[in-house]
Amino acid sequence: MPNELTHSEIFKGEEPIKKLIEELDAMYPQFTPSPKDDIARIMYRSGQRSVVDYLLAKLNNV
Repeated sequence: MPNELTHSEIFKGEEPIKKLIEELDAMYPQFTPSPKDDIARIMYRSGQRSVVDYLLAKLNNV
């Protein structure tokens, strides 16, 4: 995993935000549920990923 950002780096320009999104993307990759997964796990994992997808969409629309 890339070096973690400090609090001050996150709010200083566009590059740290890109790095933060890359870290989140690595931590919460696309999730394909299996038939063995219960609904709570599926919903939890989907919620994690939806944050990353939202940030990626915002970044790409800038």
